[in-house]
Amino acid sequence: MKRITRVVMLAVILLLPVILFGCHKEEETEVAAFTYRGILFEGFNPEKHKPTPELARGVEMERVMITPAEMKALMGIVDMLEKKDLLYLMEIPVRFVLVSGPYSFADKPQMTVYIDREKIKMDYTVADDWRYKLSKFTPGLDLSEERVYFQGLPKLPNLLRIIIHEVGHLVEYKVLGFSWQGQFIANNLNRDFVAISWDEWNNWRDREKILSRLQAIKKGEELAEFLTWFSQNSSFFSVYSSTGMTEDFAESFVFYYLRNHFDYTLQFFYGGHLRLADLTAPTKGRKKKIAFIDGVMQDPEFFDLIKKGR
Repeated sequence: MKRITRVVMLAVILLLPVILFGCHKEEETEVAAFTYRGILFEGFNPEKHKPTPELARGVEMERVMITPAEMKALMGIVDMLEKKDLLYLMEIPVRFVLVSGPYSFADKPQMTVYIDREKIKMDYTVADDWRYKLSKFTPGLDLSEERVYFQGLPKLPNLLRIIIHEVGHLVEYKVLGFSWQGQFIANNLNRDFVAISWDEWNNWRDREKILSRLQAIKKGEELAEFLTWFSQNSSFFSVYSSTGMTEDFAESFVFYYLRNHFDYTLQFFYGGHLRLADLTAPTKGRKKKIAFIDGVMQDPEFFDLIKKGR
C-alpha cells in the first residue's frame, strides 16, 4: 500500500510542472478580440476592418493578435475610468481596434478608435509624452542636455490620454460638426470653441504663434521663460494643441477629464529644480474651454447625437 502511495505521489510530482505549464500557456494565449466591462477591443483584421483611407495612412494591412500584456493594459485603462464613473467615454466609439502603424487615430466616419499597439503600455506617462512632443517642436534645443524634466501628479499612463484624446475627436466630429477631411467649416457651436485660440480674420491661425515661438528657442533658459508664459497666459493645454483646431479640442477634452476627475497637474523641472508647479493651471482661455466642454458633455441630448446615424 505504501509503495502504491509513493508511486502515486511521484506521478503527481512529475505531472505538476506539466499541468502548471499548460495553465500558464493558456493564460498567455493571444486573442483576436475580447470584451471587458462591455467594451469591445479587436485586433486589426484586413478582411474585417476597412479604415477610412484618408485617416489610415501608414497602417500595416496585417493581422494583429492581442497579447496578454496588451489585454492587461487596456483592461487597466477601463478600470481607471470606471472608478471615476467615466466608463461612458469608452462607450462612445463603436469599438477599439489595435493596429500596427505610426499613430493612433479616430476614424470619425466609422466611429472607431484605432490604437497604435506600440503605445499600449502603462509605464510611459502623460508627462513623458508632453516632453517628447515638446522636443519635436524645439529642434534647436537638446532637452536632455538642458536637464528639462516634466512630472505629472498623479502619474498617469499616456495610454489613458490617447484613448480620451481619440474619443474627443469623435465628439468633435459628431457633436460639434468638425469636418474629418481637414478643412474647417464653422457653425454656431464649434465657432464658440475655436474663437478662443484661433483668429477667424487671419485664416483661423493660432493667435499665440506657439510653434514659431518654440522653433526659435535655442537655450534652456529661453524655454523656461516660454513655459512660464505658457503656464500663466496660454489658452492651450499642450504645445501639441496648437497644431490644429481639432487637436486643440481633443487635447482640451483630455485635460477637462484629467483635471476635473483625476486632479491632474503637470510640473516643470529645469536644472534639477522645480520651476513651475502646474503647466496647465487655469487661465482665462483654458477656463473658457473647460466651460465649453462641460456644456457639451452635460447636454441631455449628447448621447442621442452620438448614436445618430449608427
